[in-house]
Amino acid sequence: MFFSIIIPVYNVEKYLCQCVDSILAQSFKDYELILVDDGAKDNSGKICDQYAEKDERIRVIHKPNGGAADSRNVGTQVAQGEYIIYIDSDDYIDRATFLEELYEKAQSGADIICYKFKKYFENSGEFGNCSFKIPDLEKCDTMADKLKALVSNDAFYCSPWSKTIKNSLLKENGIEFEKGLLGEDQDWYYRVILSAKSIDGIDEDYIVYRQTANSTSRSWKTKNLTDCLGIIQKWTGKMQTSNLDDELKYAIFASLAKLYCNLLIGYTNFKSKEKKAHYKELRELSYLLKYDLNPRTKTFNKIKRLCGFRLMMTFLKVLCKVRSK
Repeated sequence: MFFSIIIPVYNVEKYLCQCVDSILAQSFKDYELILVDDGAKDNSGKICDQYAEKDERIRVIHKPNGGAADSRNVGTQVAQGEYIIYIDSDDYIDRATFLEELYEKAQSGADIICYKFKKYFENSGEFGNCSFKIPDLEKCDTMADKLKALVSNDAFYCSPWSKTIKNSLLKENGIEFEKGLLGEDQDWYYRVILSAKSIDGIDEDYIVYRQTANSTSRSWKTKNLTDCLGIIQKWTGKMQTSNLDDELKYAIFASLAKLYCNLLIGYTNFKSKEKKAHYKELRELSYLLKYDLNPRTKTFNKIKRLCGFRLMMTFLKVLCKVRSK
C-alpha cells in the first residue's frame, strides 16, 4: 500500500466521524488507516471499532493512555505504507482529491512533502484563510535552499499533520516523538529534516485545523514554556557544534529563529509569575534574531536593534494586550 494514515484518538467522539469520513471519501484508495485508541474514556474506542468492521483498510489499536506522541509512535511501528500521514482526530481533510494529488507529488520520491492548512474556529463557525504560500521547491537546488524558501515564505511548520513523511526515513533513523514533552512536534521535525535528503511541497490547504477552547496552542502552561525553550536551546546547541554545510546550518538557525519569535509571543501572553525565572534564558537566545529570513523575525530583529531586548519585550506585551481587546 502507498499511504499509512495514523490518527491518535482520545475522547473525541464529537469529531471523530468527520475526521474518518473525510479519509474514506478520498478518491485515491491505496491506503491503510490506523486508529490508535489512546485509552479514551468516551465512546471514541467503540466508534473506531465500528469503522473497522465496515472497512478492511482500517486497523484499530487499543492501548492505555500515553498521549498523542505515544499513539503516533505505536501507529508508526506497525505502518506498512510507503509514506506516513499523521492527522489529528479533531481535524479533517477538506477535499476528496487530497491523497490523489499527494500520490502524484510523491512520484518525485521526496522524503518530505508539506502542504497547507486552514483554521476552523469552532466557536464562531468561521474558517480562516491560510496565511502563507508554499514556494515552488522544485526550483531550489539544495536542501538548504528549500528550507530557506520555506522559512522566508513563513511556510516552515513543525506540525506532523501538515506533511507526509517516507516510512523508511522514520524507521531507518529511529525517529520517534518524545513522550511527555510539550512541543514534541518541533523536536521530532528537526530530527526528520536533518535525516532527509529531499523535501517538496504542494501549495494547497488540504487540512482543516480545528480551533477549540481546549486547543493546546491556545492553553499554555509552564511546561509549554520550559519544554519549548529547552527544544530551542537543544537544537541551537547542536547547530553550533555540527559539521553541517554552512548554508544548511544557516537555514536551520533561521527556522529556529522563527520558533523563538513564537516563543517570545507565548511568553508575553503567559500569565504565570513563574515565567520570570526564564527571562534570562530567553534574552541569551536573542542572537537568533540575526537569522532573519522569516518576516516575523525581520520585524523582531529591527525592534531589538532599535530598542534593545527589554523594550522589545515591553512592546510585545503592549501589542498583545491591544490585540486581545
